[in-house]
Formats: sequence, C-alpha cells, structure tokens
Amino acid sequence: MARGSEWAAYYDELAAAFGLTIDVVGPAFGNEALLAEIADSAALATLVGEGSRYLWPDRYDLRRIPVQDPVPVYPMSLIWRADNRHPALTRLRHYLASRRQDPSGPGVWLPKWIDIN
Repeated sequence: MARGSEWAAYYDELAAAFGLTIDVVGPAFGNEALLAEIADSAALATLVGEGSRYLWPDRYDLRRIPVQDPVPVYPMSLIWRADNRHPALTRLRHYLASRRQDPSGPGVWLPKWIDIN
C-alpha cells in the first residue's frame, strides 16, 4: 500500500482506534493462501465485505462474524464525466442514491479526517 495514500491513512486510523496491527505488506497470494494463513494462526484475522463470498475447507474451522457497534465504514465516491449519458451509469447513480445511508450515526466508525457533508 502506498504510504501517504487515502487507504493508508484509513488503515492507520482504524488500527489506532481499535488496537489492531494491520499488515499491508505484499505479496498477495490470493484468498486461498490468506484463508490458510488465518486457519493456521490464533492471532490473525481479516476484514471482508458483507456480500463477499469465500469458501474454505471445514478443517479450517473459521468463523465469519459481522462487525457491529461500530461498523467501520470506508466512504467512497463515484466520479464520472458530465457528458457521459450511458444508461448503465444513470441506473447506477440512481441505485446508489436510493441506498445512501447517514454515515454519522452512533453505530458507525469513520476516520476523523472524513468530511461527510
């Protein structure tokens, strides 16, 4: 991960807020290797999206537990050219607007440097 990037700042603050050690040093060998490492360690864990699908052997004995109170949220933005009239972009923008939630609630964690307005 590039030092000084927005992702690096997010992970740094997330780690400080929750007492985590986050290893972002590569290389990445894929999900299978990651899950095998977690299965072999009593100290490792990872964060995955709620809708992400992972399969692992039963012998790994892994658990997937939703993170709540607070839920760490990474605010993202959609950027497009004003003259882009593609119908799929229009549908995507409407869909995202319909799903927007207030990220300032008490059960949400955002880094302090985020401006949600």
